[in-house]
Amino acid sequence: MLGWFSIFLPMGVGAALPGGSSSISARDAFGREVVLNAPGYVTVVLSSTERTQQATRRAAGALDRFQTIPTFRLIVLVDLHDSVAAWMPGYVSHRMQEDLCREAARLQMLRAKDGKRTGWRPFVCAVPDFNGRTVRSLGWRGDRGRLKATIYDRRGVELARWNNLEPKEYPKIEALVAHALRGES
Repeated sequence: MLGWFSIFLPMGVGAALPGGSSSISARDAFGREVVLNAPGYVTVVLSSTERTQQATRRAAGALDRFQTIPTFRLIVLVDLHDSVAAWMPGYVSHRMQEDLCREAARLQMLRAKDGKRTGWRPFVCAVPDFNGRTVRSLGWRGDRGRLKATIYDRRGVELARWNNLEPKEYPKIEALVAHALRGES
């Protein structure tokens, strides 16, 4: 899906959301502030590191059927702390933005195949985390060789979390997302 590298410093935890959760804010690859657990959306946040890039792509691909639903968001959190990426922030940032633009074009074609309105703009988001602050805000453990995932419901409340997501668990994520999108979470 994406070539996950950039050097923007994420923000930390923000204000409380309805239901007692705290919002988790960060800067995406374009420097825009994004709330990872924003109310009004069912959101899946996937981790990505150099060691988990392929696994992240496969997990994101398992969620393709939801990508054209306006109330669904997939956010990839790229863990760059202690990374060589710090030595070339301009290049890395530019590459990540190009990858996101290609993904947006792919999602536009997916939407057109569904015969849906053409003015729709996809939500494509990757959040680089250079210092590990956003990873810690999500409560993810430090093992960078394991794929992590967290699902938030429309209220911004965590529904489920995996600290070592395996392909056999993709159907469970799909079922939870479908359930949450129907408003039954």
